[in-house]
Amino acid sequence: MKSVGSTSTQFNRRCLGKAVAAMGVVASLVLTSCGDSGTAGSGAADSGPGTAAETLDKFNAMTGQERTDALVKAAEAEGTVVFYTAASGMDPVIAAFEDKYDISVEMYSGQSDTVLQRILQEYGAGFYGADVLDDSESFSISDQGMTYEYINPELTDRIPGYDPETNVAATRLSVYTQGWNTNLVNEDELPDTLDGFTDPKWKGKLSIDPRDWIWYTGVMDYYTTEKGWTEEQVDDMISTLASYSTFNAGHTVQAQLLLAGEFPVSLSVYTQSIDRLLEKDPNAPVAWRKSDGSFIEPLIFQSQGATILKNAPHPAAAMLFVDFLLTEGQEILANDDRTPTAVPLPGGPLDGIPEDKLFSTDPEKFTTGREEWTKRFDAVLGQK
Repeated sequence: MKSVGSTSTQFNRRCLGKAVAAMGVVASLVLTSCGDSGTAGSGAADSGPGTAAETLDKFNAMTGQERTDALVKAAEAEGTVVFYTAASGMDPVIAAFEDKYDISVEMYSGQSDTVLQRILQEYGAGFYGADVLDDSESFSISDQGMTYEYINPELTDRIPGYDPETNVAATRLSVYTQGWNTNLVNEDELPDTLDGFTDPKWKGKLSIDPRDWIWYTGVMDYYTTEKGWTEEQVDDMISTLASYSTFNAGHTVQAQLLLAGEFPVSLSVYTQSIDRLLEKDPNAPVAWRKSDGSFIEPLIFQSQGATILKNAPHPAAAMLFVDFLLTEGQEILANDDRTPTAVPLPGGPLDGIPEDKLFSTDPEKFTTGREEWTKRFDAVLGQK
């Protein structure tokens, strides 16, 4: 088995060779790509857009064992898949994929906005480095026509709410919840819903992530569509909650500060951030579920999804890697990283929570509506 990231030196040599042969802005970009963070994608400045489409069309038209056998053969002949992601916890997934197939995974990881900008810059320069993107920004890339359809209903039919028009197959869920320090808060004091924290008794006891504008869009949609509130009422609620809160950026940071007792309640922490602390220490004084398994509603989630780039330099390997993410990869993410998976799994982090208790954010709001909603959230928080 090859270790994760073991192909980075090989990538740098290949990438440099292509850069020397490339011209102008393409060469400049490729050289810049090679300097990034140790592991990154190889690609081709001169790859023909038809080649990937022909390969992907071929396997999209196949089913069953015939598809699997032919796809594995073609993918192993390509030998490499280039994977861009902002997700944590992917090392065991990659290790398992490399152990199962004779294919090396070259991974470029970074913050979501960094990964998004890298792909936009590469495609703008005619350099196609990535095969697969797995991130919340997959929807943004798809919206700009840079992805290709993935047809495998045997797997995608297992994903609640899957929309084939997006070309994005959800792999994991980032689930926003309210977490609390069990040494500082008795669960009997907790409200049933988020708006219950507007009670003045919670003043000075809350924390909020000032960058969580996507959570804000989900809260807005939930209260306006499910509860019949006006947008003004939702904004008033969030404004009140913000006035009761300290601002702490980062979901992992929120969970760690919650554990340390810096504040009693976090209003927008990820379920997995708390679950990971409990995985390390089952007696850690943090929780997002009450002793009876209930939780504070709503549970807002954002899908993180895999998509195949339309000019993928290794299209067969890209498709096989997405297959893996939706099968064995789901179990690895759930068991090793406590990440809520898009495919519901018995014993997984969201086990026992009905699907109708999970409220999805609207991908359109964080693709075409990003500027509007970030400004609105900043204004509601008083960060104009």
